[in-house]
Amino acid sequence: MNLKNLKSYGLAVVSGALWFLACPPYPLWWAAYFAMVPLFFALEGRSGKSAFFVGLTAGFVAMMGGFPWITDLIVRFGSLPWIVAFPICALYNLYQGIIFGIIAVLFTWFRDNTDLPPMVHAPISVMAVEYAFPLIFPWYFAITQAFVPGAIQVAEFGGPIMVSALLILSSSLIFSAYEMFREKRFRKIWLAFASIMVVALLWSQWRLHDVEKTAKKAPHIGVAMIQPMIGIHTKGQRYFGMKQLAVHQKLSGEAESLVKSGQFPRLDLLVWSESSYPYHIHRNADRDFLDSAKSYDMRKIRRGFTTPLFMGAGTADISDGDRKVYNSAILLDREGKIRYRYDKNWLLVFGEYIPFYDQLTFMHSFFKAHRMSNMSRGTSVNNLTLHDVEVDGKKLDVNLGPMICYEDILPEYSNRLKKLKPNVLVNITNDAWFGATQEPWQHLALAVFRSVETRLPLVRNVNIGVSAFISPSGRMGVFVPSADPQNDPEPTRGINDFAAKMRSTTVEKKSEGVYKLASWPGGYIVYSLVPVMSHRWTFFTTFGNIFNIFALLAVVVIIVRKKRQGIVEFLKAKILRRKNPETVSKTVSDKSVPGRAKGARRGPSRGRGPKK
Repeated sequence: MNLKNLKSYGLAVVSGALWFLACPPYPLWWAAYFAMVPLFFALEGRSGKSAFFVGLTAGFVAMMGGFPWITDLIVRFGSLPWIVAFPICALYNLYQGIIFGIIAVLFTWFRDNTDLPPMVHAPISVMAVEYAFPLIFPWYFAITQAFVPGAIQVAEFGGPIMVSALLILSSSLIFSAYEMFREKRFRKIWLAFASIMVVALLWSQWRLHDVEKTAKKAPHIGVAMIQPMIGIHTKGQRYFGMKQLAVHQKLSGEAESLVKSGQFPRLDLLVWSESSYPYHIHRNADRDFLDSAKSYDMRKIRRGFTTPLFMGAGTADISDGDRKVYNSAILLDREGKIRYRYDKNWLLVFGEYIPFYDQLTFMHSFFKAHRMSNMSRGTSVNNLTLHDVEVDGKKLDVNLGPMICYEDILPEYSNRLKKLKPNVLVNITNDAWFGATQEPWQHLALAVFRSVETRLPLVRNVNIGVSAFISPSGRMGVFVPSADPQNDPEPTRGINDFAAKMRSTTVEKKSEGVYKLASWPGGYIVYSLVPVMSHRWTFFTTFGNIFNIFALLAVVVIIVRKKRQGIVEFLKAKILRRKNPETVSKTVSDKSVPGRAKGARRGPSRGRGPKK
């Protein structure tokens, strides 16, 4: 590798490292404002394939540093050895790194073929690529700013991609400032775009305080989330379902006790996480299971508490011998009636459904042996409404907008949900697959933008964390971090012994709004007052990705027009050659030829000269 390549690829590695260090849970969020600068310098003197591989290098480093948890996931739950899991992780991250490669190609193409400065074309290119590039787990450069509420308020206009554009604009301004210094020439357009950057950040600060002021004036309800801290491996233990249910019931009852003792001002809703209820519920069921006169029904949900409950459960439909299972959110009222149900619309490929499952009949036994789910997809979106909640002497109907698992990282889904006019967003998630890795924090970071886009609070309950309350401004309130759940160090011999153990266990206060179960599994009660926001449209919920679509169209139109213009010039030169061969050398030197970089060295003419 020559010195030029060493320098370029070295700068690309630095750029990639800055990006993943700026990403949660790392604290260097400010590095994102100049993380692209080394890559821009690395692209000097490069274009096309050469630029792509330099960009791909930066992307691969950024992805490997940001998504190492994929290897751990495959090892722990795919039962594959590390030597197999790591290459799979590397291939996936290489694919994600292509985003950087495309950005690099576009950066050099605009530089060589147009007069647009980096402050114009770089942010637009990034908006286009982030919007159009397909990913299994969507992510954005904006993820780096999720826990900096003063930096993300522009998401109200263009979602997280608008925040990404500001970050790239910042790097472009720094890079262009160096170019101006090197050329000893000042460009007024630089000052204009620097002003846009400053105004955007100042507006974000003002908007942050304005939204928080509005939220403070809204009526509030008391919400307690139950974070059980029961992991995937625990499912292999005897009486797992009964124990899981007993833990949820114990913590729910304790939450009500904390209201009676004055620790919590009020409690209007309990929230259990995704798949928290361990048994399937028939889709025709309209109420909780009931104890008989002679025995307890171990499937009963509301035992030891009466507060309305928002919970995750599998719901089953058996008709014509065909059993369909849905990943659902259910709302039970104080009487134990099932008031509303929502079925997850966006299923995770291979995690919740198998593509072409019905056609792969010869593999069904394999799928069952490896516990691979093939759930049915929900076909509609609906609120789960909490009726007649008394706040300040008035009765309110609170519309809860449900999100299950990774639906909270999809701007398209929250936009669809917003049309139903919810007052509060509620996300229930099972992140036990990932443990105490970067993933739970990254998942939370991506979810934060849903609050800013919709200007609604987000109640986000995750079975092993990070459970958190997010304000309509995107600021994180009370939260409990993620942790690797432990197996019971003193397992009881039977479910009756475990239930007795739960009854005698107390909860301990850990911080404001957070209480922890004193014995295994050490689950949490996470409490906060949540503002009930009245319905208001935002620019993003009204027009969606219009800015991102325009950015994509702008990139395509500019490239197509430039290519077409180059082809026309090329054809003109060819026609002129035939009419007046003596001017061929001058014609070729004056006209641009398609496919050549601007200012690139031109070879001798291949036109036919005058006959001798």
